[in-house]
Amino acid sequence: MAPTTVPTSNELRTSFKSFWDKYSDRPDIGAMMLNNNAEELEEADRHDILSSLPCIKGKDAVDIGAGIGRFTTVLAQTARHVLTTDFIDEFIKKNRENNSHLVNVDYAVGDACNLQLKDDSVDFVFTNWIMMYMSDTETVQFILKCLTWLRPNGHAHLRESCSEPSTGRKAASVSMHDANASNPTSYRFSSLYINLLRSVRVKDENGDNWKFNVRWSASVPTYIKRMSNWRQVHWLVQKVPADNNESVPTFDDLLEKFSKTWNDVQKEWDSLLDGEEEVFTDEIVTSSLSSLSSLSFPSDPCGIFVYTPRRISPHLHVNSHLLAEQFSANIWNVESEPYYYRTSLTKANTRKDQRVRFAWHPKFSQSIDYWTEKAAKFDAFVSTEFLTENDADLCAVKRILNDNSPVVLIEPLKKIDADKIIERLSTAGLKNIRVRDVTDEISTTLSSFNAKHNITIPSVKRWALIEATV
Repeated sequence: MAPTTVPTSNELRTSFKSFWDKYSDRPDIGAMMLNNNAEELEEADRHDILSSLPCIKGKDAVDIGAGIGRFTTVLAQTARHVLTTDFIDEFIKKNRENNSHLVNVDYAVGDACNLQLKDDSVDFVFTNWIMMYMSDTETVQFILKCLTWLRPNGHAHLRESCSEPSTGRKAASVSMHDANASNPTSYRFSSLYINLLRSVRVKDENGDNWKFNVRWSASVPTYIKRMSNWRQVHWLVQKVPADNNESVPTFDDLLEKFSKTWNDVQKEWDSLLDGEEEVFTDEIVTSSLSSLSSLSFPSDPCGIFVYTPRRISPHLHVNSHLLAEQFSANIWNVESEPYYYRTSLTKANTRKDQRVRFAWHPKFSQSIDYWTEKAAKFDAFVSTEFLTENDADLCAVKRILNDNSPVVLIEPLKKIDADKIIERLSTAGLKNIRVRDVTDEISTTLSSFNAKHNITIPSVKRWALIEATV
């Protein structure tokens, strides 16, 4: 067998450029989204993205891979200055034409991989489908550059097609790209981007370390509604100080993890969790929520916030698809482990229940902030291992729940001290608190679950079911 020839960096950039040159004769929305039905998607998709961005009033922004300026126009309406770039000349010409009335926009034709900006020169970096057109090496380099370009507390928005094209399984009928033609695009796991964003560090000229606070990861709603695709994923990150005593990972180390290690780990979790149809908490959670709420939720359909950190086992979580079916509810499920988040997106793409949405946050408090900023509230809260959160987080849950919303917690504990649990949750603002020892019930369920699925969940001394309202 002949050895595999690895393309050089220049060859890769040429292939990406050639891929997009095919669409340069039609600088329109369809070419930007590579979708024959783009007109049906574009406005809603653009709203999804723009509504998730931080305020950039009076800030300096760069729109990288801007194309014809889908987002440039709106960014420039509030930003002090916008630099908009793309490597297809015809796209930038159309961008300039569309935004000729804006005096605070500069235009540049050039490859994002070769973009040169001064350190600490912008407050906001905006991208939308760009790293999928970069090699692994270029992606790591680009993320490091973004961190360097941003001023302290500046933000970056990134959005990629993860695991499959934006057109999903409808690619043959709606994609503008010929399925038989060469396609250099990388549809990476969402977890790879999260891990990379969390791992990068840069040291400034003063010797201070900086990192990204990855505030959230979520699917783009329009692609769920119109394309049944949960794998259109975007992220908001913020440049914040890092511990100066932390070691700064080398570029080679980041590249090795991004190209291989994190991929391999994700595939291991996929093999274990993909195809999961039931969860051992199914019966106890649905039974408890039914009795506690009596299905008298204040809205129809109701909204249930699910938080599943999965600390002791990847199998200790809540079956959000079952909750959606049982209560005809909209579910917002927060994961805190990137690998499990990716498997949840896979399940969502398989089940196609648009009532169920998944998000990733590094901390529970940030999942609360996400919805507080949107002034949204839910009708119930269901969680596992919630007592492991700090007291401030316990108090915060009230901020996203309507009055009298039921709360159901499944807690693995060394011992059950009902008085202390009630005191702690009462201080957090919960009421009507009831603590039940369900060790025997869960142990029986677990024994059957472990045998059926040939897995082993770590032994837990006691299991508590906690029911309350806010």
